[in-house]
Amino acid sequence: MRIILLAALALTLSFVVSCSSSGGYNPTVFEYRYNQEKIAAKPIKKVILAPVSMGIPAPSYLRKREGKVKAMVRDYLESNGYEILPNYHFENAWKKASRTYGTVYDPSTGKIDMNAWRGAMITTGELLREQTEADAIIFADLFEHEVQHSNSMKHYARWYGVTRKPALKGSGSGVPLDFNWSRNIKAASLMVTIYDINLTPVFSSRGGIDTLYAVDLKRSTPAFVRRKSLLKSEGHIEEGIQLAFHPFIIMEDYPGKEEE
Repeated sequence: MRIILLAALALTLSFVVSCSSSGGYNPTVFEYRYNQEKIAAKPIKKVILAPVSMGIPAPSYLRKREGKVKAMVRDYLESNGYEILPNYHFENAWKKASRTYGTVYDPSTGKIDMNAWRGAMITTGELLREQTEADAIIFADLFEHEVQHSNSMKHYARWYGVTRKPALKGSGSGVPLDFNWSRNIKAASLMVTIYDINLTPVFSSRGGIDTLYAVDLKRSTPAFVRRKSLLKSEGHIEEGIQLAFHPFIIMEDYPGKEEE
């Protein structure tokens, strides 16, 4: 049984680590994975929202917003009828497993110890099955990645189902016509991964939230700079959450093509 779990976890983590805006079709929606038959056979009602990251943790300046995002994820799940169980069982089990298998994430190298992660997950799953009534474990991870604004008239950036206009800082004379819009900048998105209590992967997807950079117009030569206030728009966060959970929780006006 442990060998089967190891194989399933390895495949899922490989997919997630390496690797879905209202208002019309958006071809950038993430190609979610959804084991609908498995969930239909054993419906998920009680869940634990994991207090650790599925993959590499978000950078420190983005982690300051994780609490807000996780709270909104919790509200979204509860408003859709899911019971959120206390996660101290998960925390205790994870700490116990870390003492056995070692630290999962090494901040000095920025890498995940895959053997430690799999061992921690298996041990945690065993203890959660013994100590809780949870049906599933949900990872909802804020993460950073690169995007580009387009060179079209409105210079939108589109990724993981969202469309975002450029953010501007200051009130200078405007963005020069020859401004390099195609430069890679950072954006934040939400990655959702769900395992049933037997650690079978049943759902994974992503939803875009917002860009983390703005065009600084106060400079003599405008340039992209990181925004001081990140992820301020609750509407953007809500959209990202809805995209990341669809179709586990159906999103109204989902911008992707539905399977027939």
